[in-house]
Amino acid sequence: MDPDERRDQILLVAARLFGDRPYSEVSVSDIAGEAGIARGLLHHYFGSKRELYLEVVRASAREPLGADPATVLGTERAWATAVDSFLAAIERNPTRWLTAANAGAPESDDEVAAILDETREILADQTLVVIGLDARADDPVVRAFIRAWGGFVQELTVEWVGRQRIDRDRVRRTMLATLPLLVDNVLPLLDEPTG
Repeated sequence: MDPDERRDQILLVAARLFGDRPYSEVSVSDIAGEAGIARGLLHHYFGSKRELYLEVVRASAREPLGADPATVLGTERAWATAVDSFLAAIERNPTRWLTAANAGAPESDDEVAAILDETREILADQTLVVIGLDARADDPVVRAFIRAWGGFVQELTVEWVGRQRIDRDRVRRTMLATLPLLVDNVLPLLDEPTG
């Protein structure tokens, strides 16, 4: 394998193991053994178990909320395309998504928390573009609203791929229905002056 392929292989194995077991129960030897490499090679690529875990979380966060370039952003079709792309990315690697959703992360880990917070900001930016609200991306009320909705979606997807209590179709229909409904009916209320 070339170095990039080997690195990706180690990341996939580590993502699966970190997704299946708590961080403290996964050893460097476990990861190296599953990847079919020596521990030294794992250290060469990632340094330590912690650095490897952080890279798994970063890689998990890079799955984009995509939209078909042929669709006009801000339309129902663009939103449906983005939701389908997002769910397909989760389906391709549910373990990686569960890791990114903070299932099994070491507790009280500020560095992991920072990566996950950055991920939520990226997803908020992508969502704002797809639904046609990118002009309001700097509005703290709009950002808070989109991030709160993102927390709802995160829990929905964990219920789907992690706990298997709901199916993909219900997650899809809920995502397609809730954000447009909230943008049209709730966000205008948030724009009203308080007091």
